[in-house]
Amino acid sequence: MLDDTGMVIVAGGSARRFGGGNKLLIELAGMPLFLHTVRRFLPELAGRIVVVVPRAERELFRAAADRFLPGHRLIWAEGGAIRSESVKNGLAALPDGVTIAAIHDAARPLATLALLERLVESARTTGGAIPGKPVTDTLKRTDATGLICETVSRNGLWRVETPQVFRRAALEEAYRRAGDREFTDDAGVMEAAGFPVAMVHNEAENLKLTYAGETELLARLLEVEPRR
Repeated sequence: MLDDTGMVIVAGGSARRFGGGNKLLIELAGMPLFLHTVRRFLPELAGRIVVVVPRAERELFRAAADRFLPGHRLIWAEGGAIRSESVKNGLAALPDGVTIAAIHDAARPLATLALLERLVESARTTGGAIPGKPVTDTLKRTDATGLICETVSRNGLWRVETPQVFRRAALEEAYRRAGDREFTDDAGVMEAAGFPVAMVHNEAENLKLTYAGETELLARLLEVEPRR
């Protein structure tokens, strides 16, 4: 099912909200964070996983992979100044036989192979599919002074996750049409180009490490979370 599928794992961000150091290189549950993410999809995607990393830290990432995942078959690409550049560099580095591309945040180590398979199945039909969870919290909009001015309806609103999966040719075309515009995720690039994208409900935990205070929780989840 995944023979034509490749994955771009984006590890090229600045992690400004995390604080000091690169959060993707910190060890949690016995392994650097980004390698937990990689390991979820090995060996099924061996030779078809591109890890996009900052140029200045490339050797640190590669040394970590050599130590903790000896014999790995990873492809390395250079991160750009903004996320879209990193994704485009990663797409260009995928092998020629890859027709379905999954774009995944390196800081989301709990996403499973089973989730990827569901997304790929949906993307084959619609052209694109992303995981998410319906918004359940009450949403408020505030004015410039911080006072509440509106309660926002939750109907049809989702919290978006990764991996986001698309037909490779469509995603590459969407990025060509986008030019220099910036987007917060790849589904936004597809939407702007007029390509359909389906939402897939992911009930499982898929935490993205953003703040330093989340490391303890994520470490506990990594110790008990089944790989598949």
